[in-house]
Amino acid sequence: MTIPPELQLLVAQAKQQMPQLAHLPDEVVGQLVLEALQEQHGQSQVRMPAYEEELKKLPLDQIGAIGQQMMITGHWDEAEMVFFVGLQKAEEEHDVPLQLNFLTLLSRLCRDRGNFPQAMALYQQALALTERTGDRHLRGIIYDDMGVAYSMQGDYPQAIEYHKKGLDITEDMGNEEGLAGGYGNLGNVYRQQGDYERAIQAYKKVLDISIKLGEDRVSSRAYGNLGLAYQGKGQYDLAIEMYQKSLVIMLRIDDQQGVARVYGNLGNVQTKLGNYEAAIQMLQRALEIMQQIGDEPYVAKQYGNLAIVYKNVGDVGQALAHYHQALKIFERIGDRHSVANTYFNLGNLCLKQGEREQARAHYQKAKALYEMVGDGRGVQDAARALRGL
Repeated sequence: MTIPPELQLLVAQAKQQMPQLAHLPDEVVGQLVLEALQEQHGQSQVRMPAYEEELKKLPLDQIGAIGQQMMITGHWDEAEMVFFVGLQKAEEEHDVPLQLNFLTLLSRLCRDRGNFPQAMALYQQALALTERTGDRHLRGIIYDDMGVAYSMQGDYPQAIEYHKKGLDITEDMGNEEGLAGGYGNLGNVYRQQGDYERAIQAYKKVLDISIKLGEDRVSSRAYGNLGLAYQGKGQYDLAIEMYQKSLVIMLRIDDQQGVARVYGNLGNVQTKLGNYEAAIQMLQRALEIMQQIGDEPYVAKQYGNLAIVYKNVGDVGQALAHYHQALKIFERIGDRHSVANTYFNLGNLCLKQGEREQARAHYQKAKALYEMVGDGRGVQDAARALRGL
């Protein structure tokens, strides 16, 4: 791809504003800029064979980096194409470790967009390769990832089983950094179940390991997760204390994405406390940072959180507007699981307003999507809501 003169300036600006793109070839950044402009002007996204050919010329590690950046910023269809190009090239070059890498990345993409059956099929394919190569390290990572997928579907016993499988391998290998990630994910499952004491124990293990290793970013996330657990227990003062500790670290290491996530958590706890004006200010700050970064999935999440605040203050119009903003993004990036959750929340809002038929339509959409992505608990919740109409 030849970079036209009028695009060169935009490429330079993109690299300056997003340091994570600085190491990528101008041709690749130029393609990202073109896609952003197309999206801004409402043009349809299409797969470009010329772009795929340019990708194939790059080293496999760069292809992986491009795909991950696209995934982070919510360009999930493009990320899927990039990962498949990388997987094909790795297979052609008989590079089994990088085949595993791209299979894992594709699995995570399918998982995060709510395509759980496809994600599990890819994980099983990757596991079979680790058995062949004897790569126990990656096998542990895959088990842990599968635990996250089960947790997202509400299958907590399976999630715990797979997280523990991953932890057993990681501990046996003496990989302390991996242990921190595994205990963090295990803590998340306990927290989602409402088992806050076990969650806190797991998060404290993460904190101890991260402090020992000097991993500030991991420590900050551990404080944030502890805040979520204390918030779940209704210990809001402790939750705020943990969030503030997390924020101090994120500001010090200049992790803007982390800063935004902490503001989002602080906004949510203020919502719980009924401090709605403070909640809106913090959630708006989180939203603004993520919009600047280009993290569309998290932007959509903050629209959903703001909708909850407006629902609580009785501003139905703003609540609906923010839910629909979230829905628009989730549908565009292909996150069917979050689309289902948003329709379910819209159903709850309509039901509260006495609009039973509109609520029914939203619950039916949510139920169909939950069935499509394989979220059994979501299907049950939607079916229960429909029976209650």
